[in-house]
Amino acid sequence: MTFTDNKRRTERTAVKKTPYTAVASMGELFFEALLAILTLFWHGILTLIAAILRGYDRVKLPLKRTLRRIGDFFTSPFIRYSRAMKMGGTEISKAKREKGAFGAALAWMRVTWRLVFGKRGWIVTIANWALPVCSCVFLFNIVTYANNQNYALKLTVNGDFIGFISNETIFADAEKMVQKRINYTGSSTEIITFEPSYEVDLIGTGSTLTTYQLTDKLLEMLDADIARGYGLYVGDAYYGTLLEHDRVDSALNALLDAYRTGDEKEQVEFDRDITYTYGLYLADSFVTEDEIIRQLTSKKEVASYYTVVDGDSPSLVCDKLDMTYEELARLNPDFGEETELHTGDRIQITTDVPYLTIIITREERYNEPIEYSTEYTEDATLYSGNKYEVTKGVDGVRFVVANVSYINGNEVGRRVLSRSTVTPPVTEVIAIGTKPRPADAAPGQTIENGKLLWPVGGYDGGVIIEMVYGHGGYADWGGHKGIDIQASYGTPIYAAANGVVVSSVFDNGWNGGRGNYVTIQHDDGGLSTNYYHMSYVYAYAGQRVTAGDLIGEVGMTGRAYGNHLHFEVRIGGDGTGTWLNPIDYLPWHERAPGTLEW
Repeated sequence: MTFTDNKRRTERTAVKKTPYTAVASMGELFFEALLAILTLFWHGILTLIAAILRGYDRVKLPLKRTLRRIGDFFTSPFIRYSRAMKMGGTEISKAKREKGAFGAALAWMRVTWRLVFGKRGWIVTIANWALPVCSCVFLFNIVTYANNQNYALKLTVNGDFIGFISNETIFADAEKMVQKRINYTGSSTEIITFEPSYEVDLIGTGSTLTTYQLTDKLLEMLDADIARGYGLYVGDAYYGTLLEHDRVDSALNALLDAYRTGDEKEQVEFDRDITYTYGLYLADSFVTEDEIIRQLTSKKEVASYYTVVDGDSPSLVCDKLDMTYEELARLNPDFGEETELHTGDRIQITTDVPYLTIIITREERYNEPIEYSTEYTEDATLYSGNKYEVTKGVDGVRFVVANVSYINGNEVGRRVLSRSTVTPPVTEVIAIGTKPRPADAAPGQTIENGKLLWPVGGYDGGVIIEMVYGHGGYADWGGHKGIDIQASYGTPIYAAANGVVVSSVFDNGWNGGRGNYVTIQHDDGGLSTNYYHMSYVYAYAGQRVTAGDLIGEVGMTGRAYGNHLHFEVRIGGDGTGTWLNPIDYLPWHERAPGTLEW
């Protein structure tokens, strides 16, 4: 072994055993390992993203380059420190060879200083990264702290500090409330003026005054006797202060109970909110519960109007309104006995209404009619101008659910929620005659279903002077079995319905008291009609007649004491069957004075 070989081995051994060389080597290995880990991790991410974006070349390559740049940005400090550690290790080794251990120590100190405090040392790098983060955290804390601090208006009134409020509206509302409390309904207290001043101030986490708290403080400033109580408000109007309000509440509930029915969907309430506000009030504003109850349960006069209708006169208006000329003249200066009224004129009057208006809303269920419709058909068996009710129209029934609104018991609105048909209406069917009317036929009439045409003509159709009467009502024996229709001699008599003449007697004889008479058997229902005491007979036995055909004239033949028609209605027997009450089959007609209804 040569001296040179021994020298080199000695130097290697010396380097290995130097502590500075060991630190440099360990730092170099640490940064190389960290760099390898970061490189593998980053390449793994790039590989994964590349796999996801495989096939999308336009996106994959630019994104890969961008991500690589981002990765290089974050890994560049570690690469730089790794290189610096290698260069530092080389510098320390060189110094050791040239200047010995002391030189190596100085070299280690220089390297360490550069790595820690150099332009690109750890301190600078950490500062470059940490300072922006710390600044953001600090700014966030500053903003949070500022947001948690409360700023308010420092309120001074008439030179005295009162407290803090959130905004000027609080003072404005409190001032109005003070004026209400000292100027209750019926009082005459002068308005008090407050002079506020404001200054923005930081109150930290302190609280501000509410409107009611500020109201009490303003009242405490007044040079007046004040006390705590319950201020009564109806809507926005202040009515006074009460020490207790239980009896007032009972009286108000009694007003509402008068309109309550117990329906679960009913709502009964006053038109304005009635509230109590507990606080400081002037001693003069205190009232008793009896005073408040008398006022709130009383009535008041309100103006209303009467609209003149056709035919009204000043005296008639006074009678309708139950008022004197003087009472109306006080409200209407131009009104008097000679006042000329015109339809539509409005006359002012007064009406008493409850002091408190009560609104009632309830869900009501009721039946309402469904009006029937009418259909018309032509009937060649009726004379033109005659109408016959083939089917009587009947209104249907509809079940209704509605919300109904009342004010003081008077309905003011109705909103239907649902309607359902209980019974459908029956359509009225009217047959209109198309048969040519003879000149001597009865004037056109509308005949109800199941009824007959009025048999006596003339300008008024006569007048009923005697009804059916007798034992058993309409018995076959005794009594009066028809109705007597008084009319002038020769007044036309008409067939009451379509049918065939089964009897026609025109001999001016007694004929059992019937005199000249006609009997007609009608087409429907087996009815027949008898016409007695005629002066003249036009119909003949076997003749087919139409309702309204002229069959004779009024007279007084047979048992008669004046010109009239004795008219009977029977069922069965061609005029000899059971008597029926003609009133049930004829339209209503005028009765003579004193005529008895049976």
